[in-house]
Amino acid sequence: MNRLQGKVAFITGAGSGLGRGMALRFAEEGADIGCFDLSLETAEETAELVRTLGQKAVTFKGDVRNSKDLVAGVEKTVSELGDLWVACANAGINATGTILTLTEEDWQRVIDVNLTGVFLTCQAAARQMVEQGKGGRLISTASVAAEKGFAGLVPYCATKAGVRMMTRSMAQELAGHKITVNSIGPGLIATNFGGGNFQDPEYKEQQGKTIPLGRIGEATDVAAMAAFIASDDGEYATGSYFLIDGGMADAGFGS
Repeated sequence: MNRLQGKVAFITGAGSGLGRGMALRFAEEGADIGCFDLSLETAEETAELVRTLGQKAVTFKGDVRNSKDLVAGVEKTVSELGDLWVACANAGINATGTILTLTEEDWQRVIDVNLTGVFLTCQAAARQMVEQGKGGRLISTASVAAEKGFAGLVPYCATKAGVRMMTRSMAQELAGHKITVNSIGPGLIATNFGGGNFQDPEYKEQQGKTIPLGRIGEATDVAAMAAFIASDDGEYATGSYFLIDGGMADAGFGS
């Protein structure tokens, strides 16, 4: 399947986890990839994997909290790969602590990356797409935490819910430019982000029993949805929030 043949994607947090999963799935479907990450080393690793799939890739070391970094990353992607079709505002962080222990600095850091970073990524990409005049796709990584609250994740839940509503508002603003804007809500996914030991088969199996579908999600599950949204098949979806959680949101997980 080559639904993204000849397209160009820009992905933040592309060096690992969901970002790498999206980069590889998009490449499998024919897209060239701009890999943006805080770590140039991991971004290069992803880029090499993209190249082994027969697609082009460029890398950019940058911080999503810095609009100049994002503009430069988009410009490099377009300069070396061609017109931008899809941007994935994927980079995100969490902070450990409850409302009683969390520091103001930790709160602000999560806000700056998860909310402001998504806004700035979408802004830089949208301006490029509008200038091109060919439409495009904006995809943000929200979370099941945009759907329900979790103890110990106050800033994370707040920002992911913000991403969900920001997506809906941007969709209204950009529809006239034929740019769709959607968010994805991953549940418990086997990446390094959540801190779980998903390399341990026993741990992974135990955690999977807490999910209605009986398994932990994989980065490929999220990437498959992103690829659908990015393709022509997803052209009529905008302002939407796609849960990819194996049913955990409706099963009382974390209550």
